[in-house]
Amino acid sequence: MNVGIIIYSQTGNTLSVAEKLRDAMIKAGHAVTIDPVALVEPRSREHPEFALAQAPDPAPYDVVVLASYVEAFSLNPVMTRAMQEIGSLESKRVLGLITQAFPYRWMGGNRALKQMAKAARAKGGEIETSAVVNWMNKAREQQIVQAVETLSGAL
Repeated sequence: MNVGIIIYSQTGNTLSVAEKLRDAMIKAGHAVTIDPVALVEPRSREHPEFALAQAPDPAPYDVVVLASYVEAFSLNPVMTRAMQEIGSLESKRVLGLITQAFPYRWMGGNRALKQMAKAARAKGGEIETSAVVNWMNKAREQQIVQAVETLSGAL
């Protein structure tokens, strides 16, 4: 299968998990592309406004993994906007990956995942399976392994 990991990662944490997922999927025989959401200029606390350089296009992929992080207990605004601007997810298998700083899913991860699922439905897709990695959780490394196994195993 041709898999596209549409991702927004600001610090590299989400990207590090996505790279492990990519490697596992390639090992299983899939073609995988990490397709980052790009901004015209970097975003910061001093400059919270942003413009997308271009929203990734899910059209070439059979499977789309939506990967992003939690910001202020919600799906971050960059991925939220990218989800509004990407093309249709109809007839695509869709998976979700969320990372968050706080140690428990209920501290934003669950909400961000629900927001991602709602945005995917608005584009004609349905998230089949998902994973949340909590960066401050003592079991983070095990969560990463489990997330990779869950998402790559879905194919």
